Amino acid sequence: MSLVGPRPEMPFIVGQYGSRERQRLCVVPGITGLWQLSADRAFLIHENLQYDLYYIRHRGFFMDFAILLHTALFAVKGV
Repeated sequence: MSLVGPRPEMPFIVGQYGSRERQRLCVVPGITGLWQLSADRAFLIHENLQYDLYYIRHRGFFMDFAILLHTALFAVKGV
């Protein structure tokens, strides 16, 4: 597991993945990610696949740094 990446999903949900959802498995799962910082985190993670797919397409040092920075800020604020 890495610091930043798509959150791991429950095995019974992964078993139902189609080709689009399987793209999440191409990267190492992470402790935090875009979905955790979004307002949509109130919904189930597998209902918000667009955040993980965006991260996979655009991932890099600066995106990971920004996600970690925002995660730290949210933790300090108690969000």
